[in-house]
Amino acid sequence: MDYMKSFGSLSLGSRLKRLSDALVQDVIRLYQSQGITLNPSFFPLFNLLHQQGAMTVTEAAEKLAVSHPAISKIARKMQDEQWLNKTTDPADERRQLLSLTSKSEALLEQIAPVWSAIQSHLDSLIKSQQHPLLDALAEFESLIEQQGFYDPVQQQLERRHGGQQVVIQGWSAELRTDFKRLNMDWLERYFEGEVTDRDLEALGNPEGFYLARGGYIWFACNELDNEVVGCVALARHENGKFEISKMGVDEAWQTVGVGRRLLMTALDKAREVGASEVFLESSSKLERALQLYQNLGFQQIVHPEGRSYYSRSDIYMALRF
Repeated sequence: MDYMKSFGSLSLGSRLKRLSDALVQDVIRLYQSQGITLNPSFFPLFNLLHQQGAMTVTEAAEKLAVSHPAISKIARKMQDEQWLNKTTDPADERRQLLSLTSKSEALLEQIAPVWSAIQSHLDSLIKSQQHPLLDALAEFESLIEQQGFYDPVQQQLERRHGGQQVVIQGWSAELRTDFKRLNMDWLERYFEGEVTDRDLEALGNPEGFYLARGGYIWFACNELDNEVVGCVALARHENGKFEISKMGVDEAWQTVGVGRRLLMTALDKAREVGASEVFLESSSKLERALQLYQNLGFQQIVHPEGRSYYSRSDIYMALRF
């Protein structure tokens, strides 16, 4: 078993590095079989200068979308091995230009067929994929460029620390709109805004749907700015059964423990009032939520009515006290 895959997105960098290392090792073997001594790590700058001609380190860094120090480091190594020249720009003495040496030019005729064979095989592999690798990689790179990586993760860590300032409070009529907002956002995000008559009743009249029938509603509020960032309802049913219902957490506050605190508040109340069982209905697409339910003791069982009223629900879970 490849345990690296089981780590999910956390192993993305490691898996890309592992794939890169494997490809580079085979490229080295291919080069050696053809009597080529070029280091494969030189390829991006080598090929860029071959296609675009002489340019500065800054220009090369911009075109390859890598750092200036990274290009400088590779350029020094290539100079040491006589693949690259560094000369003063005749038009501007302040600029240093990188260009290929005669040694590099002589290598091009020998290495071009190898590059062509490598590209041909990789292209055939990519075309056979259901989701073409290069398109997916380009899309992922674009998302990282637009949304960043360090800052969003750092903000999430800060919110986790700030989560200590989140308090759980009971129903307040002033928060009725927040109850609807959080749940409508959840429906839009995961189920394309699908709303049933039962949803409309619960969100339009939560006092009547939950409270008047012996149920409860809680909210997670950030003390720093009084922002409502999450909610959950506990609906009373017959025979001492309660249902976890309409739990929603603002997307920016997910993964910092808000959902767990809301759920534990509901379960504590169910135990306090002598519930025999707490159940919930969910969807197999909500993997993070399902993991939380399992961690708190819920077990998936057959739906007692055969199927859910909600078309979006295909999971039924229960926790018996």
